[in-house]
Amino acid sequence: MEPLELCNSIRMEFEGVTGSKIPLDAFPAKLQDMVLALARQENYSIEYTMASLLAAASTAIGNAVNIRIRGGWISSPILYMILVGRPGMGKTPPLDFAFRPIRKRDAKTIKQFKADMEYYDSILESQKGKKDERPPLPPKPILKRTIISDFTPEALIRALDDNPRGVAVYVDEIMGMFNAVNQYSKGQLIEQLLTAFSGKPLDVSRCSMPIPIHIERPFINIVGTMQTTRVHELVDKGYKDNGLLDRIIFVYPSSQEIPDWQMDEDSASSSFEKYSALWEDVINRICEISFISDENNDCTLQNVLNFSTEAGAYFTNWRNELIHNVNQIKDDGLVDSRIMKTPIIAARLALVFQILRWACGEIHKDFVDIDSTKSAIRLTSYFEDCYSNIQRFMIMESIEPQKKGLLDLVPSLFTTAEAVQAGKEVGMSERTVMYVLNDLAAKKVIKKIKRGEYEKLQ
Repeated sequence: MEPLELCNSIRMEFEGVTGSKIPLDAFPAKLQDMVLALARQENYSIEYTMASLLAAASTAIGNAVNIRIRGGWISSPILYMILVGRPGMGKTPPLDFAFRPIRKRDAKTIKQFKADMEYYDSILESQKGKKDERPPLPPKPILKRTIISDFTPEALIRALDDNPRGVAVYVDEIMGMFNAVNQYSKGQLIEQLLTAFSGKPLDVSRCSMPIPIHIERPFINIVGTMQTTRVHELVDKGYKDNGLLDRIIFVYPSSQEIPDWQMDEDSASSSFEKYSALWEDVINRICEISFISDENNDCTLQNVLNFSTEAGAYFTNWRNELIHNVNQIKDDGLVDSRIMKTPIIAARLALVFQILRWACGEIHKDFVDIDSTKSAIRLTSYFEDCYSNIQRFMIMESIEPQKKGLLDLVPSLFTTAEAVQAGKEVGMSERTVMYVLNDLAAKKVIKKIKRGEYEKLQ
């Protein structure tokens, strides 16, 4: 066990909370204390909580701060994240905690918008029938809300146009949102999400829009929850084939056991309020980072942070090692496209860590340093482990019955001859069996050990 991992385990054992594989020490010290307290007092999953904090911090940053990944490649910290687990695992409470300060700011914004609209409408009403000496109307109020939950693709684009700093689509049981919105829009939402993730401009023109909308730098975060029994639907709907799946961070705790409630403590309520106030201060400080949009409500590129020389070299070496491993694979069908999105997600997480550490009073926000970069890479590795752990839910449910039958008939370690024989029993020709073996290897259901020998992975 690595020293840092051992330290984390000892600390969590001392705090009386269930261990986790997420690197606790990657986060600012005051947030580590907060997460451990919430795990002990509120039964919050450490892994769900830490991931939720990252998603909320990313949302608060929006387009206000960007990172220069390399040369002219500049990115805002867009994240698509889904918390996965069995019913009762407590996926929603940590998300609600993390996003509560942003919801609170949204509530104030909505209240002010209603008052401004009443004033605007009163002026409009007072000028009816007057032809001369009418003072100019004030600008019509714009609602700049951040969190969007119930929407159509068109409404999402309008909300983003009104708030160029960025919006977050926050939906519990997110598969229902994909089903409902995609049925309405025939894939329009997915196309928008793929475009926005890449930082490319969005252009929308509809009959219901008298003026087409152009968003130069879209910022859309996605965050939600999903039960493990539904993750295969993402594959069934083609989200692996179109690349959306590669862009999603999955959070799947190392333990799926539902923890016991602890005995109530007299100080639990006051402690919760203390940490709620602490987190609200952190988010408010991030939200108050200057953001300026031009006269057309488009955001100009601002606050671009570079990697420090040391951090840039570390990040580049890590990325190159990933790519070198890919280059060793000679069969294109065995290359997982997801790995090509890993560096951009890691760079965005590095930016989020730098701003979080600054908001917690630990460090500057002049550039992305080596500590933030290492933390981001460690978290990226953790998230990829989560993805690997849920792949069996994605893949096994989507495998055709005949292929499942073949797998059931072969042992954990099997030869091509055994697979051919099993194939005959389920009605497959030898040629079909060879195709199936290649397909299952590409999906990481089986692994080719050497010529003519395979191992079941799922």
